[in-house]
Amino acid sequence: MSASPPPGTFSMSSEAEHLQRLRQWLRTELERLGVDRPTQAALVLAVGELCANSIEHAYEGRGGEPIHVSVRGFDDRLLIEVEDFGRAFDPARYVEPDLGTVPDHGLGIHLVRRIADSVSIDVRRERGTRWTLVKYRPGHGPAAGSTEGGARSAR
Repeated sequence: MSASPPPGTFSMSSEAEHLQRLRQWLRTELERLGVDRPTQAALVLAVGELCANSIEHAYEGRGGEPIHVSVRGFDDRLLIEVEDFGRAFDPARYVEPDLGTVPDHGLGIHLVRRIADSVSIDVRRERGTRWTLVKYRPGHGPAAGSTEGGARSAR
């Protein structure tokens, strides 16, 4: 794990106690990028869920494994990537939770897909998964015609 990641990038190891540092860093980055508080809270929740899933599923609870989070701000959107190098996420095995039964687990990806405007999943890598979240800034959206750094939806 790099001692000083580049600006806009956070590196952590796969232990749950590092999630609080991640959340604090992400709030600071989003504030720096001019993101309103409700959107900050939602994105911190989404990224925290993805990192918790990396710890639990990709690394099967093993500590000391890398997780990288990056945030880039553009005039029309935010681009957030969460990357691990463990067992790849299998989209074919994912089942949307039945919200009518008030599930006690399995809500993370569901929440991520509701919070982000676009979600893409890259599992065609040597190891691991890279999640790319796009959140459009108020007054912007996919109809605005922007393509730089855009992501296709995995919905």
